[in-house]
Amino acid sequence: MKTLKLSILFLITIILLLSCDKSEIKETNKSTEPNFINMNLSNSVNEIDNSNKKASFSLMVSDDYDLFTDYYWIMADGRYIEDQQVIPIDWVGPGTPRAIFRRLDLPEGSILYQERLRNTMFTIMYIKEGKDVIYQIENSFSNNKYDFEFRNNFSTLITLSGGYFFGNQNRVGEQPNKDYPLVGIWGELPHLTEYRIVNPTDCMYYLEIYREIPYFAVREGTYLLKQIDDSTFETVTSFPDGHLRLEIIDERTIILRPLFTLPDEEEGLLGILLLHRNPLRISEIDDIEF
Repeated sequence: MKTLKLSILFLITIILLLSCDKSEIKETNKSTEPNFINMNLSNSVNEIDNSNKKASFSLMVSDDYDLFTDYYWIMADGRYIEDQQVIPIDWVGPGTPRAIFRRLDLPEGSILYQERLRNTMFTIMYIKEGKDVIYQIENSFSNNKYDFEFRNNFSTLITLSGGYFFGNQNRVGEQPNKDYPLVGIWGELPHLTEYRIVNPTDCMYYLEIYREIPYFAVREGTYLLKQIDDSTFETVTSFPDGHLRLEIIDERTIILRPLFTLPDEEEGLLGILLLHRNPLRISEIDDIEF
């Protein structure tokens, strides 16, 4: 239901945007008050002045509000900021990639795993100490937990969901970590799943990118975030293609910069992306009745 509400809301926004007179949009953009109409969904309206001092993270979060976690963020092609010759890709309507920031809150003693499905998606899972249950951290689609067991000398992984059989995967290659038998590659091509341990020390937030980002190499899924300074975060990851940097430009705009390269056989754009904060709080969107 939440996904349906969001899709309808974004569709209404785009219809209003397209129906506005261009002169009205130009005039509206002069306003300092945020609204959904003048957000840069097409990457071409707002210009970012990199000479200005970046916004402070400490100004975005207080005891009364958290501009990170209280809002949805719309993603846009930001390559034109560094290369004026680039014609940005426009995403409109419900297919626009979006992101959410969430606070990381885990049981003490949890062991965190970063799960990579093929080369398309990251998920953060955790196991409570001494338990044969693995939990998926909160995201927009599911908060699943799975019972699991190993068979055949830790070469077969059996998972159950709600007491019912969910999956059976065989290990690919050798067992790389005897102390943590879940670590490794499981399944069959082209649907390989790999688990690696990830260290959550000093991570207060995590980023969820939900929806694939067309043409870009940045994967959808969940990423742990570690604060570098008062305007910069970087992802904490065990996979090379999970390295990202987030640079806070102002209270409504964040640059997402890939910090990895791709192998020669894989395609995907490695330019920067923009995150624009939706002016409506998540709670306000959830309360809208259609």
